[in-house]
Amino acid sequence: MMTEIKLLFASLLNDEEKIKEITHWLRVMDRPNGWHYDLDHVWILKELEKAGILPGSTILDAGAGQGIMQYLLASRGYNVISLDFSPRTPPPRSKGIFKIYGEGNVEISYHHPYMKFINFNSKQSEKLLNHLKWKKFKKLPELPGRIIRKINSYIQYLFERLFKNHMKYGTVRYLRAPFHDVPIESGSVDAVISVSAIEHSDIELFNDNIKSLSRLIKQGGLMLLTTSATEDKDNHYDEKVSGWCFSIDSLVSYFPGSTVDFDSKACSDSLLGSNVFMKRLDPYYYLDPNSPFYRKKFQKLPYLPVGIKLVK
Repeated sequence: MMTEIKLLFASLLNDEEKIKEITHWLRVMDRPNGWHYDLDHVWILKELEKAGILPGSTILDAGAGQGIMQYLLASRGYNVISLDFSPRTPPPRSKGIFKIYGEGNVEISYHHPYMKFINFNSKQSEKLLNHLKWKKFKKLPELPGRIIRKINSYIQYLFERLFKNHMKYGTVRYLRAPFHDVPIESGSVDAVISVSAIEHSDIELFNDNIKSLSRLIKQGGLMLLTTSATEDKDNHYDEKVSGWCFSIDSLVSYFPGSTVDFDSKACSDSLLGSNVFMKRLDPYYYLDPNSPFYRKKFQKLPYLPVGIKLVK
């Protein structure tokens, strides 16, 4: 397989059409936006287009959770296999828009600490109440903004559900399994994509995970992974989120023979100097006093977003 490893730059945010599409599905599904997810999503969409993987193709979203990528892809006409090792039920807002089938709640023998951080079965109303709890607000002026965002989100959802034609949308199949043991026939998908999920798997299984996911791809297909990179010489582990941040040396060791584009300073400077990046930073980050992005007063990124492309 041919492999490319590259940092994701702020120039990806210049694709206004894709950013608009991402914003739509964030609002429809009422999901927070990870600080680098715009970069992840735009890069993956661009690479799928460059590879000529057209609507109607089957794409496996590894570590899909309740992220918007699976729904965005389905809205484009792709048939999505939504893979995750955590138990899930379809979110309420997916009903009436997408055809979702499969088993997201089957028992599996594999267990990972990250599972306890994720609850994909919580009701939307409970989430709303959690957002609106008084203890969440350090200052009263933050309340109107949160309420307005919730109202806008619900309006966008109603518009999508009631007035959009969903006949051309692809299907979403839920599948619960770990990356290293996916019960799918070899060569059955056109592409595997993964949005910042591989770092939440066992590092001892990294090579097995890549081998397992690669097995699923048809000849000529591709795998697109986004993950977290550090400028340090060694990987480091964040116990708070049960996630790894990979050094460039370790990524190259996992993908020997890769073409590497890793100018960390240029990548960091591009993001810190981007008005679009700052404008689209989710309130989830800059309103949290424990966040490195609190009040948008930061001069360094906690890690660097990286994309890995493998062509089979």
